[in-house]
Amino acid sequence: MSKRALLFPGQGSQFIGMTDDFNERGQETLKQLNRLFDVDLVNIMHHDEAVNDTKYTQPAIVMHSVVLLEQIQQPFDYCLGHSLGEYSALVASGVLTKEDAVQIVYKRGQLMSEAYPQGVGKMAAVIGTDRWVIEEACEAVSNDGHLLNVANINGPGQIVVSGHAQCIEALIDRKHELGLKKIIPLNVSGPFHSELMKVIEEEFRAYLEQFDFQEAQTPVVQNVNASSEIDAKRIKENLVKQLYSPVEFTDSIRYLIDQGVTEFVEIGPKKVLTALVKKIERNITVRNITTTNEISEV
Repeated sequence: MSKRALLFPGQGSQFIGMTDDFNERGQETLKQLNRLFDVDLVNIMHHDEAVNDTKYTQPAIVMHSVVLLEQIQQPFDYCLGHSLGEYSALVASGVLTKEDAVQIVYKRGQLMSEAYPQGVGKMAAVIGTDRWVIEEACEAVSNDGHLLNVANINGPGQIVVSGHAQCIEALIDRKHELGLKKIIPLNVSGPFHSELMKVIEEEFRAYLEQFDFQEAQTPVVQNVNASSEIDAKRIKENLVKQLYSPVEFTDSIRYLIDQGVTEFVEIGPKKVLTALVKKIERNITVRNITTTNEISEV
């Protein structure tokens, strides 16, 4: 029997006006969630470049996804989010309420964006090179307390590295020597999913203790181990580990295909994950819901 998995994107899928054409029910849910914050996130989503600021991007994307999720009636068998998107997946699986999820990611975004001064950490995409080669290259440019590590495994030939800015610069300068091909610096505000994020580990863990995590009603595949989980305690601990661990997206998709998933539905502002999934397995069905008027089409 074929199975369906819901996919939820992370940072990079946001844009100004991404909720403008939500239906009346969706707009009302946005307003309700907006009351949880000390800033007008709905206004930022509609009109403001600040939507690209990590501390606003994170709750904005999760708000977008969970508003759509609330109106979806079709059954699904698994949930998977990419980095930040894992929190939307936890709402879909019944682990978190939408209200708790958006508050958690607001705090997460603040901690991540304020962990280091601007310019200390960077991320870059390494294109067309095997993971083991990239890992060796990261080790080669890490020294004297400065480090670089693999952060996202997005698909064949698309891996993101994260760490100290000077290590990224060294990687670019030495790319031919290290056996690398194309390197693209990313416009992000910090060294996300690198060991540098361990500085916020304990504060974030303590913050999560304020919220009620339920056992998952639908299995959620977590980024840190590319395996399904339903236990609330393990899910919570994996969210902490996710701050400084690689996002194992490629292995997560392959795991779901091995479990019998034949259809993925991406729920979020753009179609970022759709392209990644198609690179991992071109013959799989991937659909998208980017706004409320597309829900009936899936």
